[in-house]
Amino acid sequence: MIQAAQEADIAVSLGYFPWHQSMALAQTGEWDGTIGWAYTKERANNFIYSDPIYTESVGFFYLTEREFDWQSPKDLGGFAIGVTKGFIDVKTLTELQKSGIDVKIQEFLDEESKIDALLAQQIDLALGNIDVLKRVIAQEVEPKQKQKIAHHPRPIRITPLYVLFNRQTKQGYDQAERFNKALRRLKADGRYQMIWSHFRQAHYNQ
Repeated sequence: MIQAAQEADIAVSLGYFPWHQSMALAQTGEWDGTIGWAYTKERANNFIYSDPIYTESVGFFYLTEREFDWQSPKDLGGFAIGVTKGFIDVKTLTELQKSGIDVKIQEFLDEESKIDALLAQQIDLALGNIDVLKRVIAQEVEPKQKQKIAHHPRPIRITPLYVLFNRQTKQGYDQAERFNKALRRLKADGRYQMIWSHFRQAHYNQ
């Protein structure tokens, strides 16, 4: 995202907030936009969506000492699942509850707290972006503890993510257009894939 912004000659200042707060700050115009959101009709009313910046795979992490497998939503019944506050996965799990599947939802403000709760056995499963949670485990978890965590190969969803620009300002439209043109150039000349390859190599091999 930073590379595309630089390519588009857009000055970027990054602020790091809990996900739900990031959305609120962008919606009120205190910040120009927010990074890494899936598409919903409700969000499209307030934001201009960029081209997809990344496709996330969202799955379950669990402790290896406890057997876990799932092939359909009903297999999730009886599990306490940690999810990040503000993510669309909260809605997904709530819909499972409404359908009669007994999932227990626990919301967290950040990914680190979710992994800590998993290791402390306060939840049975941590649901999240596989790339992000792998990075958290690689960087934040002690080596002996890392060996206790695995992730299930079946994702609950695979979803394109976008940068959201404030729809209420002319600047938002201009920034979205310039950003998209730059992002397309990065994808066309191979730099986009190189950036992601370097990211995964740097963050997973620790």
